[in-house]
Amino acid sequence: MKLRLTLCALALLPPLIGATEIVVGDTRLSIPAPAGFVPVTDDMKPYAEFARRFVPETNEQFALFLSPAEAAAAAKGGIPLAERKFYVQTAKTIIQPFVGAADFDKLKDAIKTQNADYMKKVEAQMPGMMQKLSQGISDDYKVDLNLLMTQMLPFPPHYESPRALGYSMLVKYSANGPDGKSVPFEGIATATFVYVRGKVLFLYANAEKKGLEWSRTESRKWAEAVIAANPSEGEVAVRETTQRASSFDWGEVGQKALIGAVGGGIIGLFSLLFRKKKA
Repeated sequence: MKLRLTLCALALLPPLIGATEIVVGDTRLSIPAPAGFVPVTDDMKPYAEFARRFVPETNEQFALFLSPAEAAAAAKGGIPLAERKFYVQTAKTIIQPFVGAADFDKLKDAIKTQNADYMKKVEAQMPGMMQKLSQGISDDYKVDLNLLMTQMLPFPPHYESPRALGYSMLVKYSANGPDGKSVPFEGIATATFVYVRGKVLFLYANAEKKGLEWSRTESRKWAEAVIAANPSEGEVAVRETTQRASSFDWGEVGQKALIGAVGGGIIGLFSLLFRKKKA
């Protein structure tokens, strides 16, 4: 009875100040804003709607964070470049299931040993995905985009804890500018898997090519803040440690996380082209 009362009391606690409240399946989670960033809200149009275009069909996005200056520009109807941004996704296939700690360990092992193979599989899917995205944007914005992802260069994991694993990649793109000439764009994407209250989230940080160490440092701080804001207690903690590993394909989840990282980088490329067109 005492445990049940405690859990009920926790459910009634107000959301953390400065945190974005999300619901993954039937689990409420608090996502603290990364240091120096603020959430993008639905009324920041057209940017909020524009950014959703780049969320892969396989994933669900829960939050997006920009710097205060770029969020202010978005609130005024602008399309900020936002080379540095943070966002939260997960694969739709793992929104509802409760994930045990043994399964999260399997996911981490898969990423550590097979991420290069997953990258090749994702690269093979990219031409079709880029063509579909490019066509949709070209039709809506009356441009001949010809969007391409030209390279993905993964780095080994740089951060690991019992509830997290992070790695970075360099991603290169190109697209036609307003004058019809190809415009190259490259950036860093750091992806961190975090395990909180039986759920797995993909935390992403994008940065310019020179921002690798910044993205890693800030991603780690953010991941630790997310974990601290969502402690596993009572029945949830017991279930996490006692639930046996499933036969779920965690390699497929790893691939979906990669695709989410690619989509975030494209936002920066298109924002750059949008600025060129307006100029």
